[in-house]
Amino acid sequence: MSNRTIPIVCWLLAAGMLGAMSAVPPAAADRSPDKPTAPKNIDSTPPLVPIPNARVTKTGLLIGGQPTPEQLEAIQEAGYRMVVTLRTDAEPGDEGEQAAVERMGLKYVSIPVAGAKGLTEANARALDKALGEVDVLPAVVHCATGERVGALLGLKAFVVDRVSAAAAIDLARSLGMKRLDAALRERISEICKSDKSRNCQDVR
Repeated sequence: MSNRTIPIVCWLLAAGMLGAMSAVPPAAADRSPDKPTAPKNIDSTPPLVPIPNARVTKTGLLIGGQPTPEQLEAIQEAGYRMVVTLRTDAEPGDEGEQAAVERMGLKYVSIPVAGAKGLTEANARALDKALGEVDVLPAVVHCATGERVGALLGLKAFVVDRVSAAAAIDLARSLGMKRLDAALRERISEICKSDKSRNCQDVR
């Protein structure tokens, strides 16, 4: 190999090395690892607005007692789209709520639940229908204290979602039901007697 050939060979080798280096991703070139992609937020739990006995669920519900006018404004600002009340017309304390909710651009639904007598299959299905509408979640479901909300959501789970009796009662308890425990168990037992296909074991 002549002396003139050596510089040409060296130049070609150097050019090849530079080309290979340019093909290396920047993260590898500076030996810093790529940052992992942030996981998508799959938790749709809405923010908590401190209505009485407030609880939030991952199905897009804020449940509890009667919101104040100021809390209704916070509900709207937090991005809620619907307010469902289980209070009856005879109950004082929610005057002007419907007008306020609708003025804010939220949907308002009334499903009157008159205590234990209001724990009916019809009301459970009405609540399911309201929550199944398009673009209504996250939503607020309230009564005066939150007691009826927990009980009716438990009944809905049994009637519509067809969970077991025990699971429905446990759900209602976890959502704050206390005083209506016996009424919910009685209503579920009545349904069990008329529908032998239901899983009614361990009703307690």
